[in-house]
Amino acid sequence: MGTNKKDETGTSSAADKLNTPDPFDPAQFAAPSTVMGDPGVTKEMIVCPVRKPNRQEFVRVHPADEYKLRTSILELKQESETYLVMPGVAAVMPGETRLVTLRLTVSRQGAVFLWPVPEPGLDGRVNSWHASARSAAAKAEENWVKVVANMAQGGYDLFVASGVLGTPAWPDKPLGEILSIAFGENFIIRDVGHPVIKRLLGQE
Repeated sequence: MGTNKKDETGTSSAADKLNTPDPFDPAQFAAPSTVMGDPGVTKEMIVCPVRKPNRQEFVRVHPADEYKLRTSILELKQESETYLVMPGVAAVMPGETRLVTLRLTVSRQGAVFLWPVPEPGLDGRVNSWHASARSAAAKAEENWVKVVANMAQGGYDLFVASGVLGTPAWPDKPLGEILSIAFGENFIIRDVGHPVIKRLLGQE
């Protein structure tokens, strides 16, 4: 005779209960050690915001030089738009553009973006906000960090994650392709004939 899973009363046997997986086993709820990505699945990169890390996210910054671009940007605050500006245009619009280093950054949740880390001004003056942002970006090359504005101190506070948050998953694309995704042709200012420049100069 075969062995039944239930006894004569219809209840599960003790042995059967021992073999049943615990539905509340902590191991089944544990987060993976990598930031994003599944076996056999490729996440296609279709957007890449240009922004600072927000105060609630831990981020990493790509340490390689090929993912750093020292350049000028122009920001239209009311429209929430950021333009990549060619050096020749930036030279004639110093009051409208600012010098930054675009750093490839990824959040703990896998969001990829370009962080415009401010460069020192040409006048040599020290800006505590800019200096603390550069320090935070440098620290994020090796650690998961959170960057929080401290208005009283006039700079950013830096918090380093105490836990092991895994290895960042970087997009498998060169910086040029990432720039094309982040800006596209519509958000690159190549000459002073660009509509945004004409508007700022009062020409239209």
